[in-house]
Amino acid sequence: MTPRDWIDLSQDSETGIETLQAHFEGHAYDPHWHDSYLVGVTEQGVQQFMCRRQRHSSTPGKVFLLEPGEIHDGEAPADVGFTYRTLYIDPHWLARELRRLYEDVPCGYELHFDASLASDAPLAQAIWHAYAALRSGELRIVRQNALDTLLGNLTRHVRWQARTATDPRLPVAARRARDY
Repeated sequence: MTPRDWIDLSQDSETGIETLQAHFEGHAYDPHWHDSYLVGVTEQGVQQFMCRRQRHSSTPGKVFLLEPGEIHDGEAPADVGFTYRTLYIDPHWLARELRRLYEDVPCGYELHFDASLASDAPLAQAIWHAYAALRSGELRIVRQNALDTLLGNLTRHVRWQARTATDPRLPVAARRARDY
C-alpha cells in the first residue's frame, strides 16, 4: 500500500452487507478470495485484476462481479491509481432475497455470474444507490427498495448452476497457489 491508499469499510447491521470504498495506487492486493459475492463499480482510474484466468481492466462506470471463492488480485497500472465501491453480499442473504422476489428461483442451485466485468449503466447506478442507502442510514423501506432494484438489475448477469459439494482441500490448494 502507498501512503495515498485508503479504505472505508462499513457493515449494515440488518442485512450484513459490507460496503467498501477504496483507493489504491500501484499494487493494491495479492491474489485472494472472499466468502461473499462482490458487486462493485470502478469510480476513477483503471482497476486491473486477474480473475477466471483473464486480466480485466475496469474503467469508470464498469461493474465487476465476483463469486464466493473466486481468486482475484488488483493493481493500478497508472500513477493516478483507481477508486471503487463494492458491496460484499452474503450468499445466504442473497439466496433468501432472490427467493422472496422471484418465485422461479430453483432449489439446489446457486448464482453464477456470466462474466467478471460488465458494461451496464443501470446496474452501476443500482450499485451506487444501494451503497448510498446502506451507508446513509436511510429508512428501511428506502434501503429495501434500493436492494430490490439492485437484485433486479443483477439478475440480467446471472445463470443458475447446480450447487456442488465443497472440496475440503480447496482452501489449502488456493493458499499454495497464491504463495507460489
